[in-house]
Amino acid sequence: MKKTILSLLSMLALVVLVTSCKSDDVSSKSIFKTEEQPKNEFDTWLYKNFTLPYNIEFRYRYQDSETDNYYNVVPADPEKAKALAILVKELWIGAYESVFGPEFIKQYGPKVYQLLGSPEFSSNESIVLGYAESGVKITLFRVNEIDVDNIFVNTTDAFRDHYALPMDLNHWFFHTMHHEFCHILTQTKDYPTDFREISAGHYHTSDWVNVKDADAPKEGFVTGYASGEYNEDFAEVFSTYVTSTDKVWNQILNASRIVTGSTTKTDKDGNPVYKLDADGNRIIKDYLYDQDGNRLVQLIDGKLYYAYEYEVETIDTYDDTYYNMIIQKLDMVKDYMKDSWGINLDDLRNEVLRRTENVYNLDLKTLK
Repeated sequence: MKKTILSLLSMLALVVLVTSCKSDDVSSKSIFKTEEQPKNEFDTWLYKNFTLPYNIEFRYRYQDSETDNYYNVVPADPEKAKALAILVKELWIGAYESVFGPEFIKQYGPKVYQLLGSPEFSSNESIVLGYAESGVKITLFRVNEIDVDNIFVNTTDAFRDHYALPMDLNHWFFHTMHHEFCHILTQTKDYPTDFREISAGHYHTSDWVNVKDADAPKEGFVTGYASGEYNEDFAEVFSTYVTSTDKVWNQILNASRIVTGSTTKTDKDGNPVYKLDADGNRIIKDYLYDQDGNRLVQLIDGKLYYAYEYEVETIDTYDDTYYNMIIQKLDMVKDYMKDSWGINLDDLRNEVLRRTENVYNLDLKTLK
């Protein structure tokens, strides 16, 4: 019965095909645009600055076959793509080339950059920042949200709101690019499995999206995303370290130290040592209250003043379990990069941060 039905359907299809071919209204021109689009100034610049020296294809035009059809995304704005391409060349490719030479990028760098104007939203309500495919292609999202006239790269606050304006290019693009490139490296040469044991039993496999960056260090992770699983953890340590100033990295480390006890610091006479502001004045912590909740007052030089509790210097004791976890992870990432790739991570970090300081001097509207 099935064969009969298929045969009948085939005959009907043939009739339709023959009938259609006899129609005088059918155009011989294909409805699919297969011809190559003419090259513009930006295309020529990309060829000279990405393809020719590094064998990298920088795609900013939308290609349906190159996106995940599960998501609705929009094409990248060409002017925003131009600005990002200039930034990528200076802050990412330039940093690796300066430290390791152009052959390293040509051999191990991604072969394709794909830009998309909007983000992808996952089922757990997280936003996809980017991803690397088979060590070949890196896709970056949210390109259309770049404010070319108000560029900002966060180098001072480890826990700044990622959705605050101006948009932090460090978080949304460069941190992501280092992260995805780390995946490319580890997919080529795997890292020691001992890394996986450091936070074994602490990963938030299904609910990492609920782990805030400010809380992640208290569990031994540099970011909330790092708490998802060990591969992401490894890449996050790499990308966070190379894009963080000492101030930002120390904020993360300090947040990992859990205070277990605190005593007031005293001078040689046993008096409390108070914290002082820049002018040398004691820092007020709160009013002093009596047992009924009323503010206490004190008589000074014949005048009544409210009595204050002042901030004091303390001697704290810490549980450094998670601090040591982060340090151990960083040491293993450094060793892996040195032993497997001949990369001194601190040299790369210094070059990345040097170039980051110069980002505000870049002309992101002119192709040079």
